[in-house]
Amino acid sequence: MQLHSPTSAILSAVIFNALIIPVLIPVALKGVKYRALGADALLRRNLVVWGLGGVAIPFVGIKVIDLIMVNLHLVS
Repeated sequence: MQLHSPTSAILSAVIFNALIIPVLIPVALKGVKYRALGADALLRRNLVVWGLGGVAIPFVGIKVIDLIMVNLHLVS
């Protein structure tokens, strides 16, 4: 990911988690609407929405936070 330093990488990950967890709590409490779909369609949809989002979004978010911290000279 070519982050600035190990310190900025850890700090970026902590900040990302601090931002994303409060956003996900209402989603968890609300739940999901029941849909009468087959197992294949339901699995495919959930993998696309939650799987790709859960894998791609953290990398992008951590990189963006790292870039912001470096540009604002918050890490050395």
